[in-house]
Amino acid sequence: MKIKLLLVLLLSCVGAYAQNASQSRVVGYDNIVAIVEDKIITENELRKEITPFVSQIRATSRTEADFRRRLEDLREEIINNIINRVLVVKEFKSKGMTIPESYLISHYDDYIRNEFNGDRAAFLKYLQSENKTVKQFKKEQEEAIIIDYMQSQHRKSIAEISPIKITEYYEANKEKWFESASVKLSQITLKSDEPNTANTIVEKFKAGEKFSDLARKYSTDSASAKKGGEWGWYKKGELVPQLDSAAFALKIGEISEPITVGNMIFIVKLEETHDEGIQDIDAVREQIEWALVGQNQSIEHKKWVERLRRNAYIKFMQ
Repeated sequence: MKIKLLLVLLLSCVGAYAQNASQSRVVGYDNIVAIVEDKIITENELRKEITPFVSQIRATSRTEADFRRRLEDLREEIINNIINRVLVVKEFKSKGMTIPESYLISHYDDYIRNEFNGDRAAFLKYLQSENKTVKQFKKEQEEAIIIDYMQSQHRKSIAEISPIKITEYYEANKEKWFESASVKLSQITLKSDEPNTANTIVEKFKAGEKFSDLARKYSTDSASAKKGGEWGWYKKGELVPQLDSAAFALKIGEISEPITVGNMIFIVKLEETHDEGIQDIDAVREQIEWALVGQNQSIEHKKWVERLRRNAYIKFMQ
């Protein structure tokens, strides 16, 4: 009898939290992950944020155990991010600050214009697929604006990074600026059942036709074909072995013989090369500045969030 009474009281408390958090539906105890102030974090909310990353984690996990561990780490990170967002918004409002309604309306209209070409029907269909109302979406936008503003107040300027600090960081971290040999490539991609076309392309190139013109005409990779076959920079070891060995054996201006990889045929052209070695400080100065700024921001942000969390009501459900 006592156990039943305790269970009823516990469920009543959870129901009260749900009501205070203005949830549009009843939240069962099993669905609650954490409570921060008057906000309830549910499994469903977590699932929505985790789902976009699952396939990537699966593809890069070595074992099933590794997959589960990384998924659990992501889950914990997202829970804490949600908690931090709630507390940052609370801090903003506790200072009596508000976002002008005209700015929110403009931001909302810009989003529909940029993401849906101004098609409000398509936007509403998207919201329906996400199980969100316009009101919920606008609230999320407002909170995102608040968080961005509040975080900006804790950023340190690059101007505060002295040349001495930059030099010290460079000398202490030279291994970070080591670059493997790299090549800039153009490529033509064909289906594996087109070996005759591949040979024809090689012959036409050797006869004097421009590789860029051949790429636009023959390549099945529409993205690079539009740019004349431009493919970008690749470091030694980044490409599959067949392409890697062929690309790094070429001289600038040369093309490879047709290379079959899976169900595709590649013809690559070497455009430029970079030798391996440690980059000069001037080449990485901006990266160092941002790295030092990032360190300062991280320290300040951590102190700020820790203070917010110390003064907040946070409860994790087991």
